[in-house]
Amino acid sequence: MTQKTSPHAATRGHCRRTLLAAAALVTVSAFVPVQAQSWPSKTVTIVSPYGPGGTNDVVARLFADRLSKALGQSFVVENKPGAAGILGATLVANAAPDGYTLLSGNNGALIVQSVVKNPSPYNTSTAFTPIAKLADAPNYVGVSAELPVNTVGELISLAKKEPGKLNYSSAGSGSFGNFMGEYLKMLSGVDIMHVPAKSSGPALTELMSGRIQLMIDPLVLSQRSSGRVKVLATTQKTRVDAFPDIPTIKESGGPEMEITGWFGLVGPAKLPKEIVDRIEGVARAMASDPEVRKTLSAAGLVPNLVTGSQFGTLIHDDLKRYTDVKMHARMVVE
Repeated sequence: MTQKTSPHAATRGHCRRTLLAAAALVTVSAFVPVQAQSWPSKTVTIVSPYGPGGTNDVVARLFADRLSKALGQSFVVENKPGAAGILGATLVANAAPDGYTLLSGNNGALIVQSVVKNPSPYNTSTAFTPIAKLADAPNYVGVSAELPVNTVGELISLAKKEPGKLNYSSAGSGSFGNFMGEYLKMLSGVDIMHVPAKSSGPALTELMSGRIQLMIDPLVLSQRSSGRVKVLATTQKTRVDAFPDIPTIKESGGPEMEITGWFGLVGPAKLPKEIVDRIEGVARAMASDPEVRKTLSAAGLVPNLVTGSQFGTLIHDDLKRYTDVKMHARMVVE
């Protein structure tokens, strides 16, 4: 015998299911904004993919300090050096997109590494959420004070007279400094050996001691007045306003090199827009803060804020440009 369900009961059941489904949708849709709005509710880790003491560390600690003060929660820097930035960058790429693991990186770790490594460790365009580029990094050609040269032209002449005898250092194999060194070699036709360090700080120490003769990095500026490093030129197309007495590489007798580094903050892919917007707001305040600008300038950096989709476009364009340079320089790091 078939049991019939009354029309009223069926209607009540249908309404109940509809209400439950609607409630579930409201709960799910409300969860993400509420979660993002409550961020940060615990300590946030900013990964610096290099050792302490380098230029990247300066930017990472600026971010941590200002975000802590502005958002009322602890932001701590965790140095994760290894593979010229790949170790720390990969850690963030694989982190949950909840805003509690961020990366203070540069175009060495995010662009050069993804271009020159074979296989590529990550697709920078899809593995990260761009948040804010805080500063440009005009690179400078620094040589040991003991080296008998005062221009890039003289450096190239010496290297040609003594092929394979001069060394240059960088933050690691495949780093931006390594990329720049190989690019200089390609353009000038010299044979200079690469001796990689774990980060820019140790590389600079080697340069100051005279064990390494050349380094292309913003950090060489920090020892310009010490007498242990001579800064010969900038890789910028034009002279840097803060250091008008430092010529371009071309003005110093070398080839024309127009590649500028940058430092910024990214998160894992699919980081909620609400979190990105909050960090971007702090970054905008940082970009106009005189103390922040002073600290960046002392590290050889030029404040130049780029955020959101524009930062994403910059990353996309850099990937294409650096791929072109790699092909011409035949630079591939296994």
